[in-house]
Amino acid sequence: MMHGSIVCANCHGADGHGGVVRFMMATFEAPNITWAELAGQHEDHEPYTEVTVKDAIAKGIEPNGKELEIYMPRWQMADEDLNDLINFLKILK
Repeated sequence: MMHGSIVCANCHGADGHGGVVRFMMATFEAPNITWAELAGQHEDHEPYTEVTVKDAIAKGIEPNGKELEIYMPRWQMADEDLNDLINFLKILK
């Protein structure tokens, strides 16, 4: 994203816990993306699975098919990189 200057941790933090983000004259809440949070209960949709996390990252959609906020980039990543990212999310506490 933007020639490599934007990464997941810019919004979600190095620990994946998210929080308030101020970026390019916008303020938004980045969600917690630790695996325990993603795979836990949600009000608006089913828990995330590996497949639906990949859809969120690459296509910008939630498990219920609803589009994620515009602030979430749609990342184009190789399957191996997506798998590595999911494995990383699983070790975040």
